[in-house]
Amino acid sequence: MTKTLPRDLTSYDLLKALALILMITDHVGHFFYPDEMWLRIMGRMCVPIWFFLIGFARTTEITRSLWIGGALVAVSALIAGQYILPLNILFTIIIIRIFRERFVIAAFRSMDTLRGLFFILFFLTFPTALLFEYGAMGMMFALFGYAVRKMEEVSQRVDVIYLRIYAAAALFSYYLWQGVIMPHVSIDQALVFAAGLVVVGVMLWRFKPVVYTGGEFFVARSFIRIFQFMGRRTLEIYVAHVILFRLVCMYLYPEEYVFMAFKVLPAGIFPAF
Repeated sequence: MTKTLPRDLTSYDLLKALALILMITDHVGHFFYPDEMWLRIMGRMCVPIWFFLIGFARTTEITRSLWIGGALVAVSALIAGQYILPLNILFTIIIIRIFRERFVIAAFRSMDTLRGLFFILFFLTFPTALLFEYGAMGMMFALFGYAVRKMEEVSQRVDVIYLRIYAAAALFSYYLWQGVIMPHVSIDQALVFAAGLVVVGVMLWRFKPVVYTGGEFFVARSFIRIFQFMGRRTLEIYVAHVILFRLVCMYLYPEEYVFMAFKVLPAGIFPAF
């Protein structure tokens, strides 16, 4: 069944467009300017947003396009001489959608179960991130998104203050993990990244589905259409730009992106998605 989207701009469009801009910024740094850490610092802020939205979504449907997109990105990595594992983020999203409801039932029974599951996901992140990008940390943010959407229901079993602590702990865990991945950041970059995650966390906590039917945005209609396109074609844009970037890298850096000379795991601890 085809999903009918509002003709007007929505809060989903804006949040996804922001995440997409940050993601492409990160990928520009990853593929073309690996030593420019400011691009990576800014871009890394998109990750909590993507997984939050998977948890916030009403559906856990796994579409054919999601499988196809994940497969195309994986094949492009093999052709460009990159790594087989971890599987790209689209497979992480598939895994989260498969198991989300089971984790929701387990997590929000009480404060104790939420705390226990947080630590389980935290310690599982490192080994599972070798298999699929971001590993169990993706589920950590998906639970954050679910809690925000179902706040009235969830808060009957887990006090709101503990949900806030959980969200803050998830963001802090992500901050620490990024410190392992990107150990050569300056103090200024680390502070900016921390402040950016705080802003992202507040924004996600206050996120609500809104359709902007009035004059909330005094911008040209063409810009609104751009935001809508970015927000409603994130999967296609993700797949297309990753494949394009890898093809360009094969041309520019043939010694690093060697045709079909793929590896099982990347040389670093964890790659950018």
